[in-house]
Amino acid sequence: MCRLKQALYGLKQAPHAWYTRIDSYLTGLGFTKSEENANIYHILVEGKLLIIVLYVDDLILTSDEQLIKSCKEDLVREFEIKDMGLMHHFLRLEVWQGDGELFVSQGKYAHKILLRFCMDRCKPM
Repeated sequence: MCRLKQALYGLKQAPHAWYTRIDSYLTGLGFTKSEENANIYHILVEGKLLIIVLYVDDLILTSDEQLIKSCKEDLVREFEIKDMGLMHHFLRLEVWQGDGELFVSQGKYAHKILLRFCMDRCKPM
């Protein structure tokens, strides 16, 4: 996961300007924008798939380690980014990654809702 540092905050047109810039950069590198979701880009490099998910100013990259490293190097040449390492949280999802496995949970979010409605001590059945 990478956080993009941009100097456009505070401007009315900032989100559009930012999206236009990152979109033209990624498509210029050969990425294809998903038809189903305009914030998902993918490219096939030597038979390996690299997927980038863009959410506001966060980029989530998924592929094999070498391809991700190469993509981060390309991004650093164009943008000021902060490498945040493996993803642990995204849109109220908790993410754990292991060798060949990925676990996604909304446990903390569900518990927060139960607390909000004073249902944290209810039986689960």
